[in-house]
Amino acid sequence: MKIDMSPEVIAKRLKVVNELRRTCLSLANSSAGKDILKKNSANKSVKRTLRALGRRNRFSS
Repeated sequence: MKIDMSPEVIAKRLKVVNELRRTCLSLANSSAGKDILKKNSANKSVKRTLRALGRRNRFSS
């Protein structure tokens, strides 16, 4: 299987990744996302999301 590495295809992939990233961060900023952040503040993925949102871990005990 050969992977297409043409500039157009790479640009399209980067655009899709950026859209997914924005969507994930928007979901993390939602009320449901904030509840998850509070309940699972010790989780490594949650900590990475907090850093991506530019916040410190305010919910740790």
